Amino acid sequence: MKTFFKVITLATAMGTISAVNAAEAQKIGVVFPSKVMQESPQRAQVIKKLEAEFKGRYQKLQSLEKEIKTLQTKIQKDGELLGKSEVTKLQRELEVKVSEYKLSRKAFEEDQRRRQSEEQQKTLKVVRDVISNIAKEGQYDIILNGEQIVFSKPGLDISDQVIQEISTK
Repeated sequence: MKTFFKVITLATAMGTISAVNAAEAQKIGVVFPSKVMQESPQRAQVIKKLEAEFKGRYQKLQSLEKEIKTLQTKIQKDGELLGKSEVTKLQRELEVKVSEYKLSRKAFEEDQRRRQSEEQQKTLKVVRDVISNIAKEGQYDIILNGEQIVFSKPGLDISDQVIQEISTK
């Protein structure tokens, strides 16, 4: 029985050594997608595009916010001077404006998140294509996501190369 375990242990050790030798012969690269996305020039372009797209709606929200503050101030300052019916009318108007603001803001935030996600997906596709091209040109056997591995040698990181390649697109 002891001989059987020795043979199994020896076979496992030899298999591990073979796997390590085979891995050393492979060309491996590591990419940090968050770094690539953060430093890519497309990020700034997407931000500007989305700001322009949502500028009008954002200004409308700000205007509505000012109207709400103005009504609140009027009710607080002039509430005692105005008649009860006038105060009630202003409070109802305020409630309508607050409801409109909440609904508009929620729709604005949802639309903005959706558009950011769409643009991010477009950028991710470009990043994947660039990584594939680098892998083919550099004859890499495998490219790993650096954020999902525990350790890698800095020399394996090709993130800067990906950023440089994306910059030309």
